[in-house]
Amino acid sequence: MMPGRRILVLGAGAPNLTLMSGALLALHDRGLAFDVVSMAGAGAVVGLSYLAPKGLTPAQALRNTMNFGVSDAIYSMLPINYKIFFKGGSLSDEFRNYWRKFPPVQYAEHQYGMSPAQKLETDLLLLAGSIMTPTDMNFFSQAICAHVPFIEDIVDFRKLNWLCQPRCFLNAYCIDTQEVVEFEGPEIDIRHFRAAFSFPYIYAPYEIDGRYFYEGAAFSCLNLIRLAVLYLNVEYVPVPNANADRFVLFDVLTTDVVHPARDIMDAYGQSIIVPSVANAEKELSAFKIWLETGRADVPPAEWSLNASTNPTATAGTVPNAKAYVVDFPVPVEQWPYILDWSRSNLECLFDIGYESGRNFLELHPDILIP
Repeated sequence: MMPGRRILVLGAGAPNLTLMSGALLALHDRGLAFDVVSMAGAGAVVGLSYLAPKGLTPAQALRNTMNFGVSDAIYSMLPINYKIFFKGGSLSDEFRNYWRKFPPVQYAEHQYGMSPAQKLETDLLLLAGSIMTPTDMNFFSQAICAHVPFIEDIVDFRKLNWLCQPRCFLNAYCIDTQEVVEFEGPEIDIRHFRAAFSFPYIYAPYEIDGRYFYEGAAFSCLNLIRLAVLYLNVEYVPVPNANADRFVLFDVLTTDVVHPARDIMDAYGQSIIVPSVANAEKELSAFKIWLETGRADVPPAEWSLNASTNPTATAGTVPNAKAYVVDFPVPVEQWPYILDWSRSNLECLFDIGYESGRNFLELHPDILIP
């Protein structure tokens, strides 16, 4: 009897996304492949970079996530990630379209393989561009940032459209229908990414075909039971058997990210991430109960599950699935900085993620069985 599907779950996060990219690289280096990849929030940046990297191999693309960070010499004086969050408004868009045509700027935006000195130099150039960018944002604007223009430089969406395996899912919250929805595989393009990444206040609601969307991870960080029940049709059996579906969860939204704020920017970062931590804890707890009992009465975060669309186990049966959780033992001394966008923090978390991925495979060698 062949083992069941291997399902990778990349949930929400923020600067700690490099925990996920480091762990995924460790699994990739051992040749581990997945049948399904589910993404939400920052997990989409990691997942799409890996599945459809632009101009890089999957391994290089995962390492490149560390370059989302700002050089420490700059970040220590200006703790804002101007490389990820761009000023919003039509004036800003026009200036960026002009600014990014200059060869030195194009060179600065692709930092893979650069030395630390080169990265500092190019970060300074990108800072100059950010400072010069005009904006017409005002009290009546819907958000403060433009919709993630950098994603087109790291993800080849055409390659994603041609991808047959693995099946991939990206969740978003539809404001019009008030439910979490799944974008799947070939239909995912840059519009769907921006819809799935539109966090309130930071990004405006994103429109696709007359409907408006916010980030799905703000409502369902891990999207576990919905994925299993509505999209993967996990079967129910008396006891999980050898062909059980195997869910691999990257658990980055732990209470480790909650700490006394060092400054106002750190407090702002926590104000965004703390609700996601709470949601993730509830979702993971509900998922474990579902695996043990088949009962799928889940917390509000699991949107759109109801009696009519939500089959539950009959007496004496449970889902034929197992959960494998990749833990990330971030040292206590790193906790106060875990939400920093500094390059050193992203590099530190990447190394922790990579080692965590290796340790995970040593503890669960059975996950390598195809």
